[in-house]
Amino acid sequence: MKNKELCEIVSLIIIGVIYHVFLICYFYNIKLLLFSLVVYFTILLIFHYNKKKTINRYMDFINTLNDSLNYLINKDYEKVSKLQTLDETFDSKVNQKILRISEIWQKESLKGLKERKNLQSLISDVSHQVKTPMTNLNMLQAALAKEGISKEEKEKILKSMEGQLDKIDFLLESMIKSSRLEVGLIQLNKVPLNLFNTIADAIAGIGVKAEKKNIEIIVDCPQDYILAHDKKWTVEALFNILENAVKYSPHDTKIEIKVRIWEMYTKIDIIDEGIGIPEEDFGKIFQRFFREENSYDKEGVGIGLYLSREIIQRQEGYIKVSSTVGEGSTFSIFLPNN
Repeated sequence: MKNKELCEIVSLIIIGVIYHVFLICYFYNIKLLLFSLVVYFTILLIFHYNKKKTINRYMDFINTLNDSLNYLINKDYEKVSKLQTLDETFDSKVNQKILRISEIWQKESLKGLKERKNLQSLISDVSHQVKTPMTNLNMLQAALAKEGISKEEKEKILKSMEGQLDKIDFLLESMIKSSRLEVGLIQLNKVPLNLFNTIADAIAGIGVKAEKKNIEIIVDCPQDYILAHDKKWTVEALFNILENAVKYSPHDTKIEIKVRIWEMYTKIDIIDEGIGIPEEDFGKIFQRFFREENSYDKEGVGIGLYLSREIIQRQEGYIKVSSTVGEGSTFSIFLPNN
């Protein structure tokens, strides 16, 4: 670098000497010559000083950029956050980009950490939930292997084994749905559709069970009302709530579905006359695999309401519950009108 600078200076001096020899030969004027020499060397000094200053500024920028990138690579986000970004300088603009990259990395790190925790929780939940039906299957298999067992007993054991296998299949299918929703593999597509038809599809899934218990389904919804929502997954959310309503309601009762259009949200109330939910469990019922003590004799694994909440939240909505033990429950779904 120094050799290059020296060559440049020597070259400029040689050019200056040639130029002034030309002045002496053709314009033999001492004053002009002195003036020219002063101007020439002044220009040389200014050029050299500005070049030095520019190189120093450039090296300072390179060193600062190197430090900033090292902070970023080493994930020293505290030092990155202290970088100067408020000035209208090139350094500040570069620091703004580095700070933005740092924020993205932090978000991705938190997202990865959350996904790992969700995966650990998922594995723990699956192993815990599968343990019971697997134990039952082993016991039934041992009973089936006994000698002298009658044909009727074999059929009864095989039917019980089929029931346990169905439970495992339902559990795994539900877990796959919830895990795909959690990690974002399923993208909900909100489009303007008839809400009455969506509710009708959800009711169709529980119609047979409701009929067996002589439960009347009453719908109060404008038949031509259009709302932006993902039909497939909204049907799933409504079905899960309706299935619980049928499951925990006694015979000869009714389930009402009321739709009310508010300024910002559309409210869908699902009202049953079932056993009700204790107030202290309002926040727990939306947890994965939570089941109340008085519901262990019913079918299910406690994942339906969890899925419903995830589906509604991913459509920028929310769910509220109100209930009185022994009188029934009301699940209120709020979906945005926009």
